[in-house]
Amino acid sequence: MNEALFDHVAARYDSWYDTELGSVSDQVERHLVQSMFKAPGSKVLEIGCGTGQYTSWLVQEGYEVTAVDISGEMMALAQKKIAALEENTSKAKPVHWWHADITEILDQLETYDGIFSMTAFEFVPEPEKALQKLFSRLKPGGCLMIGLIAGMSAWSEYYAEAARNKPTSVFALAALYTKEEISSWQIGVPAEIGECLFFPPNVQTTAEALSLEVKREGNPGFVVAKWVKG
Repeated sequence: MNEALFDHVAARYDSWYDTELGSVSDQVERHLVQSMFKAPGSKVLEIGCGTGQYTSWLVQEGYEVTAVDISGEMMALAQKKIAALEENTSKAKPVHWWHADITEILDQLETYDGIFSMTAFEFVPEPEKALQKLFSRLKPGGCLMIGLIAGMSAWSEYYAEAARNKPTSVFALAALYTKEEISSWQIGVPAEIGECLFFPPNVQTTAEALSLEVKREGNPGFVVAKWVKG
């Protein structure tokens, strides 16, 4: 496996959530994501678990999680978080860790009640094809849901600027899709789309961000797409 894209940023990745902008962005995204993801059973595949920001939530919800990530450095941090969580939560089910590139293991997957991915498909080549295969791995009634930084938004421009200023930035290799593009993907059933991050990255305070979020004006900076198997 080639050196993973996110290995070199793993150590400082979570520091984003300690900033005011990172914290309020996470708050808004989580509210949307957690309201939309519902699996009919306990078996869930998480693609791009990263440092375990959402793995922890899935475990606390009672799901039996198989967590996949291409970055061993990111996964190591996730494992520490989950180990600490398991010590304090007697009902937590063990996480099954899988260090791999999701595009290389699509034919090795089992079937799942839910497949969950946050900010990973920006880095997956031919996402529509990968999602079609993943949808086929859902049990009847199963839920496939991804969250993506949205194209044609203040946030996509923010990350594009970061990539222009620093060509080694992970976002130099990101593909950011609009909600219209995501909705056009032929996954098996029409997508249910959720939107958030209606405030720009240069917002000054949490209060201002949340006020703009309520107004929901302009293009969203984050899109969630969900497909439920009939």
